[in-house]
Amino acid sequence: MTVIERLKAKKNEFENQHDALTHSSVPKSTLKKKVEILDELIKAYQSTSTPVDLSKAEEILSQQVGFEEQKEKVLNSFKIKDYCENRNIKKDPLIFCLIGPPGVGKTTFAQLIAQALKKKLFIVALGGLSNSSFLLGTNEGSLGTEVGQLTKALVETKTCKPLILLDEVDKVSSYGGNSAIHSCLNAVLDPTQNQEVLDYYLDVKLDFSQAIFIVTANDEKKIPGYLLSKTPEIVKLVGYSFKQKKEIANKFIKKWFGQNSSLSQDNFEIVPEAFETLISKTNEKGVRQLKSALDSIFDYCLLQWAQQATRGELESKITIDSELIHKIIPHNFFNADSEDSPKNDKENLENLRRELASLRGKKNIQSELKAIRLNSLLVLRQIRSQFSEKEYQDYEGKINTATSREEIEVLIKEFLLKTKQKNISLKPIKKSKWERKIQDELSKIKDQNKSLEGKIKLFNDEIKKLKGNKSSQGQRNQDTVLLTMTVIILMIWGVYGILRLLEFFRKAKKRKQKK
Repeated sequence: MTVIERLKAKKNEFENQHDALTHSSVPKSTLKKKVEILDELIKAYQSTSTPVDLSKAEEILSQQVGFEEQKEKVLNSFKIKDYCENRNIKKDPLIFCLIGPPGVGKTTFAQLIAQALKKKLFIVALGGLSNSSFLLGTNEGSLGTEVGQLTKALVETKTCKPLILLDEVDKVSSYGGNSAIHSCLNAVLDPTQNQEVLDYYLDVKLDFSQAIFIVTANDEKKIPGYLLSKTPEIVKLVGYSFKQKKEIANKFIKKWFGQNSSLSQDNFEIVPEAFETLISKTNEKGVRQLKSALDSIFDYCLLQWAQQATRGELESKITIDSELIHKIIPHNFFNADSEDSPKNDKENLENLRRELASLRGKKNIQSELKAIRLNSLLVLRQIRSQFSEKEYQDYEGKINTATSREEIEVLIKEFLLKTKQKNISLKPIKKSKWERKIQDELSKIKDQNKSLEGKIKLFNDEIKKLKGNKSSQGQRNQDTVLLTMTVIILMIWGVYGILRLLEFFRKAKKRKQKK
């Protein structure tokens, strides 16, 4: 069954339910809304796309300052796509991953790619999200029942081939490992799975195989490896040089006066030396702070012109020099590239507890499900040391994607039982093995002591014989020599046994530390 057939079948189902309901207007309005969304989706899947003009696409991409190698890489992807479409060669839709520091222009670059491809852009902000219902919609009976953002992308762009920007995928709230959002995106970006992605609100499987996706992130290391493997075209956007920042600043100024046509750019000037002062006050690889600094300068100018207008004077020309920049912006900006420091385990636990506390007392189904999910994640994190990293991420992923209270309860029982089994089976084995090794060493020393006792007995017998024969001084001297030898031998064997036992404990402690 094709996606259009699935949509039409679901539409008929909702229309039949609507006609059968007479006692309440609320369900009817909900069903009517769903039918309208399905109609929009059917139109989107029936729409056609405009071919890409490669020369025009190159011209549009050139509007981005810098990133010449990156723009060439994107343009080459366009050429391959165009060739495959003209020759009817099967090729998966484009998926780009734009990685770079804050303010470097990832979103701007994505907007230019959309323009170059003649695609409508739909932005999905992922920062701080933890629940996949934001992307895939929510079931009936849940609080805030809503269609998913991915479905909205098709409805609002009115095409099944939009460009969907998945912004800040590295800032998804995963509480230390996998997350439901990452698991969801893994299916959406996978060409073998994304033809049947279920929207829970409509209860119908949609096809995202023709959509173009752009994923953005500040830190590549915070994207799970399995998800990063789904984005073959990784485009790294490095920081701007001083010359490029100056060029971007001039573009900001022209754009600002262009948007405010009642103001004349003839009344505004930044001297060349002031640009160096202005840019030096920012501390970033991107240009977000630079734009903020220019906004402060514009506000200063607007205030001067407003005061002149109040006095009935014409707006005078304002020249921005280094001294004036220090007056308008007295302090340097903070280091923007270090703002994304990783959260530690304690902060993650506190976030879980706060969110859980906010849900207690709410009786709706969705809140109860979310509460037990957070509670189970809290327990799992507290016993994290009992699992390998793979086991931990597997359990966290299962809990995040669970769709019922019963399913989460089973998972809780499972990982608690596994922890109990580890404590029962592993610890006694380690203890028994440890005791057995000590016992072996003690047995060896005991056998050595028995051997020593036998030798001592022989020496004593010999001494008695010597004591019984007092006929000569030479015999007494021999007695003294034998006694001295006996004491020395006893000392040597005793020290040897103690040293062996100490050496054993030292090696055992070293092995334990390595484990």
